Amino acid sequence: MKKVVVITGTPCSGKTTISREVSRRLPSCELISANDLVKGKNLFTGYSKNGEMIADMRRLSAEIGRRIKGSEKDVVIVEGHLLCDLKVRGAVAITIREHLGTLLSRMEKRGYAHKKIEDNIVAESIDYCGVNASGNYVEAYEILSGPRAAASVVSIISGKKGGMGGIDMLEELNGILKKLGKAAI
Repeated sequence: MKKVVVITGTPCSGKTTISREVSRRLPSCELISANDLVKGKNLFTGYSKNGEMIADMRRLSAEIGRRIKGSEKDVVIVEGHLLCDLKVRGAVAITIREHLGTLLSRMEKRGYAHKKIEDNIVAESIDYCGVNASGNYVEAYEILSGPRAAASVVSIISGKKGGMGGIDMLEELNGILKKLGKAAI
């Protein structure tokens, strides 16, 4: 039976890097990028005021379902930050978490707009992706990004449980807000 795994998390948390590493470690694995589908299949309804594509979640969900159904691999990993807001039938969800200072640095290096950085830092601090994934998937895990993250994902895929949450980034938020020139909460 095919195992379907959703890897989600805020932008710059390490989802893509970890997903690629996991797909290299597993002998019969297909990796699907939700962002690539949105761009490549024109699965968006327009652009936000910031110029970012607004994904058509219904069409994205249908395309992901088709890709999973058509895959001949034993494991299908679907990766992307939007996936915490979708219900991918039969999937196990793994949310990748990252420390706020690391996220800030990565987003600045990528040239993200100040508002996008703020929004994503707050989303990570309140565990937006993890909370939503827990509501959309029967089986949901959280792991901290880093050198052992890919091994943790492989362990979850192979049926060994772990990474069950308990990652709190709220303590880091005031220091990051100060760096961004915002008042502490």
